[in-house]
Amino acid sequence: MCMAAVQEVDRLPQVGEVVRSESSREYKLMLLLGEGGYGSVFCTSFGDTAVALKAEKYSNSVLFNEIRVLKAATRARCEHICKLYDYGCVKPLFFFVVMTLLGKDLYRLRNEQSERRFSLSTAVRVGIHACKAIEELHSCGFISRDIKPSNYAVGLSQNQQQKTIFLFDFGLARRFVDYAGRHLPSRGEVGWRGTNRYGSLRAHLKQDLSRRDDLESWLYMLVEITQGALPWRFVREREEAEKAKIHARSKGRVEFLLKCPQQYDEILKTIDALSFEALPNYDQIYALLDKVCEQNQVMMNDRYDWEEETEISNGMLPSIGGIADTVLQKVDVSIRHKIDAHNKRNEKPVVRSKEALNV
Repeated sequence: MCMAAVQEVDRLPQVGEVVRSESSREYKLMLLLGEGGYGSVFCTSFGDTAVALKAEKYSNSVLFNEIRVLKAATRARCEHICKLYDYGCVKPLFFFVVMTLLGKDLYRLRNEQSERRFSLSTAVRVGIHACKAIEELHSCGFISRDIKPSNYAVGLSQNQQQKTIFLFDFGLARRFVDYAGRHLPSRGEVGWRGTNRYGSLRAHLKQDLSRRDDLESWLYMLVEITQGALPWRFVREREEAEKAKIHARSKGRVEFLLKCPQQYDEILKTIDALSFEALPNYDQIYALLDKVCEQNQVMMNDRYDWEEETEISNGMLPSIGGIADTVLQKVDVSIRHKIDAHNKRNEKPVVRSKEALNV
């Protein structure tokens, strides 16, 4: 009696494998950067450029949504959103997307600093970059619905992007306009979206979100990286976090913005005044942050806090997209040389994890 072969499904690729994209380009997976229950991130190459390849299991993937956002951002030449190089599907195993290789994310970088906060110089400049990323995303017709430090990362010096902060991971992103550019009406109650610590008040009400909610989450992030913590940092229950955020608008406002420039209070007022469909005044926000820079002699090209501890010229490989916030490793520049050598000689690169990763 013959038994039918069982078809393999939902298998993620492994280091050393070659995957082929929709454009018939092949990618050799040279280094595993991180992995989780449904996905993995690898270092590979696109010609002479080191890039990230993110793969997700076929039946659980939301990469189609991410690809949609990255396509729009790449067409618009967004400076603060990863460039989409390629994508593909190996049925019925996994989907994958090839995108810009980034450095450590803001969650990890903040935790590595004294008192788990940035200097005001770094915090306000990161805030400007992060807000510009949101504005770019909005200009493409999408909202994130999950703005948080672990979804931002610094660019690599090898790409001349070490001063640029990038927004990535668009698994929860949604179009807020139709294809004629008209704002979609609110759908009312739609369920929870986002992260408890950074979720907007409307997210706590499970209401449909819009551009203002991305900015509210951004402000919470800005306050956190400036003063080291949010008043509700230890709160786990969503209802309690919601109460704390409401309190931060009244009697708790002083505690909420205790170590922050007074311009942050003005930004909060501006965001809270926005209606569901309102176009945010991004320039007003930048003007307020520019005022902080002016009052504190901050220049946009000043060194970031982490540049004082890490030689950016060595390069850092990324945490890309919602797989594990803690997957953030610095990688030796020799990995870059191995990629270059592989491209030139078409030989299998040798990657020794103990030499490559500083975990």
